[in-house]
Amino acid sequence: MRRPTRTSAFGSSKRESHDASAFYQRNLYGGGGLVDLFDPALANGWSANGAHRRSVPPRPLEEWADRIYCHTAEDMHHIPDGSVALAFTSPPYNAGKEYDEDLDLGAYLDLITRVAAEVYRVLRPGGRYVVNIANLGRKPYIPLHAYFYARHMAVGFLPAGEIIWQKGKSMSGSCAW
Repeated sequence: MRRPTRTSAFGSSKRESHDASAFYQRNLYGGGGLVDLFDPALANGWSANGAHRRSVPPRPLEEWADRIYCHTAEDMHHIPDGSVALAFTSPPYNAGKEYDEDLDLGAYLDLITRVAAEVYRVLRPGGRYVVNIANLGRKPYIPLHAYFYARHMAVGFLPAGEIIWQKGKSMSGSCAW
């Protein structure tokens, strides 16, 4: 039987049964570290402590699962708290498509924050949230991923990493499966 690994002071260890709690208890994630760089006010009151957050009591799985809900993820009142293991989204980029609302950057980020708060509510402890997002423009270049980090951290998420999808010749190339 393998013994769980711990955060080490030097180098890295295997990640089977890894306990990273010592890392997250460091000042980097406490008062004066990384979290303070992202103003919690960015989340407009949607915070990890539950301010302005709805609560949906448990319901039998057959009442809400295995259905398609055709409405915004800002309001997932049909999904009970802590009941989803994985959420994946590729939100509209607000880049002039038929389905977007042509929001200014602040309003767009507020929309993303409301969705993030609902996803945070419905995820199980230890659940994962995957967001597929592209940075926008060239002049000016809008690093949406940086704004997303700030908003999601203000809601309560801790980043687990990122995957860079290099699409070849240009940033705006399309991909067909």
